[in-house]
Amino acid sequence: MKDIGFGLGMTAAGMGTVFAMLLLLMIIVSLMGRMDRQPSSAENAGRDGLAGADLDAMSGIDDAPDTAPRVLADGLTEDQIAAVSVAVLLHAEIRRQQAAPAMRTHQPGSHIFASRWVANGRGLQTQPWRRS
Repeated sequence: MKDIGFGLGMTAAGMGTVFAMLLLLMIIVSLMGRMDRQPSSAENAGRDGLAGADLDAMSGIDDAPDTAPRVLADGLTEDQIAAVSVAVLLHAEIRRQQAAPAMRTHQPGSHIFASRWVANGRGLQTQPWRRS
């Protein structure tokens, strides 16, 4: 009975340590997420002592949509990224339909589609068993 009590005590201490460390890790990650967050425009306006509507009224900016293209990664606009994506997908589909040599893994008609181990197993499955 003494050994069972010791075992249960060690189990409780070990599991308690694990869950305490997980709780500490969760707190640290949530604090890092809060510190790393970008401040929103409302928070920036609040820091200056002006509301967002007051800034728009003072600057004379209306709510007209922005017609200038947004520049994303590597200086490409959204339209250019969409065009490149469509071209890449279309090129891959055409290559698959042509069965180009670069897309094939083996010569047409060759039976090197598996390892020797798998080929031997398949051969044994198709031939009847004979006693030697």
